[in-house]
Amino acid sequence: MQETGYDLIVLGAGPGGYVAAIRAAHAGLRVALVEEKQLGGVCLHTGCIPTKTMVASVGLLRQARAAIQWGVQVAQAEAQLAAIVARRQKVVQQLAGGVKMLVEKNKVQIFNGRGRLAGPGQVEVQTEGASVTLRGEAVIIATGSLPSDLPVAPRDGARILNSDDVLLLTDLPAELLIIGGGYIGCEFAGIFAALGSKVTILEAAPRLLPNMDKELGPALERSFKRGGLQIILNAKVTAVETGADEVRVTMADGQVHRGSKLLVSVGRKPNFAGLGLEAAGVQVTGRGIQVDDFLETTCPNVFAIGDVVGKLALAHVATAQARVVVENLLRRRRGAEREAMNYDSVPACVFTYPEIATVGLTEEEAVARGLSVRVGRFPFAAIGKALAMGETEGFVKLVADAATGRLLGGQIFGGHASELIGQVTLAVRLGATAGQVAETIFAHPTLSESILEAAEGVFGQPVHTLPRVPAK
Repeated sequence: MQETGYDLIVLGAGPGGYVAAIRAAHAGLRVALVEEKQLGGVCLHTGCIPTKTMVASVGLLRQARAAIQWGVQVAQAEAQLAAIVARRQKVVQQLAGGVKMLVEKNKVQIFNGRGRLAGPGQVEVQTEGASVTLRGEAVIIATGSLPSDLPVAPRDGARILNSDDVLLLTDLPAELLIIGGGYIGCEFAGIFAALGSKVTILEAAPRLLPNMDKELGPALERSFKRGGLQIILNAKVTAVETGADEVRVTMADGQVHRGSKLLVSVGRKPNFAGLGLEAAGVQVTGRGIQVDDFLETTCPNVFAIGDVVGKLALAHVATAQARVVVENLLRRRRGAEREAMNYDSVPACVFTYPEIATVGLTEEEAVARGLSVRVGRFPFAAIGKALAMGETEGFVKLVADAATGRLLGGQIFGGHASELIGQVTLAVRLGATAGQVAETIFAHPTLSESILEAAEGVFGQPVHTLPRVPAK
């Protein structure tokens, strides 16, 4: 069976793939969307949405237990993992249904199966009991990523788990060991510690969140330790053994850590096996599918977006890349110049407690580029709304070019950081200066005032705390 005449074929229906399909359909293109599992991809089914739904549950539990500090008496606050999982699945199903409805209403043709490149402009889809060959002018590969393995700790799905497996738990592990202190490991650590598990994080680097600003990991470590978590840094795992009722992790220094479950959280890897890339002339690097600034692969008219590219494994990056590719396809039809993908103002969030959010350059990255910088910091403890809410832990940090005042980046550690970072992202994206932010009127009382005060701090002139640098 053959289906011909598509303007665009999209492999993978995650936040990159289904957005590309819908946007192309909006422009009147005939689109085929190939997905072997469920619409919504990793983000919706095993990533962003499930974990953040659990974060919301444990956040409510945390507030209930601390309610007496607000003058509210809560007689009993308990959490049931099975009930949290059930609610999580309802949220996922509702969103998945919404995605399916949008795709269908936009007249995108869905093919359920695994697709592979079968020749110029051809995609072969293996469905149940049949093989379908699709033809199209352009192809977008958006097949996402998979949890990375650790040879010394082979996954068994029972004692040694990956981030997909841990979402299937309905019984709370008494002792949870986590190898990996990146954002995924830290988010699960916060979730299960709040629910009552004894959590130990084993991180090979000298700090948690080693790929983020150098102040963020230590700040989270201090917060975690106050919450009873055990953090082992510079941790080299040499052996992992499982028994009838435990898992044992042996370290290079001879220490042995025991737990009822082990979560291996050492990153994710691009999912491109079996896509026929080599035969199609699509080159792959150690990080993922090789693309140019316009997301085009080494095979003309074949594009790749999202985790499979290996640049920034974030759902919103995949969505942005989808927009760029579709817009460029439309520009090509009009004979207009293409636009390149810009990664200078991409926010990233870690949904721990407190939350963490960043955008743009860190102080270290700016200095490494040879830039002279000025940094403004402001603590949440000096913000009236934060005190009223009981969200006083953390800070806002802004990095600005010393010569021009232009904001280069920002980092937030504290309550609702994932929402606040949007304001900093917009300022960085528009090329605003710290002075322009400082001259902006922010509503009072709000947490956003911390951004205003941090901008004033770039010049050593914050109003509500003592300046770190004397004003000139």
